[in-house]
Amino acid sequence: LDFRLRQKGIKNVIIGGFLTNCCVESTMRTAYEHGYSVYTLKDCTAATSMEAHNGAFDSDFGLFSTVTTADEMKAAISAE
Repeated sequence: LDFRLRQKGIKNVIIGGFLTNCCVESTMRTAYEHGYSVYTLKDCTAATSMEAHNGAFDSDFGLFSTVTTADEMKAAISAE
């Protein structure tokens, strides 16, 4: 995936998905480690419990991504 994104000149990655504290977190960290600007959509992710979901965001998501919402991201893209 990294190769394809770089071929297309992609510099930003927007993430949503299931298992906030596992799959989403792993993808976020990997994208960050590869040098992408990462945006994680808090309202487009979920875990098996609200505690796990909120705990993931509270612990380290802000270190590796910009935590935002789908509406905020749509507004930012529309403003460009």
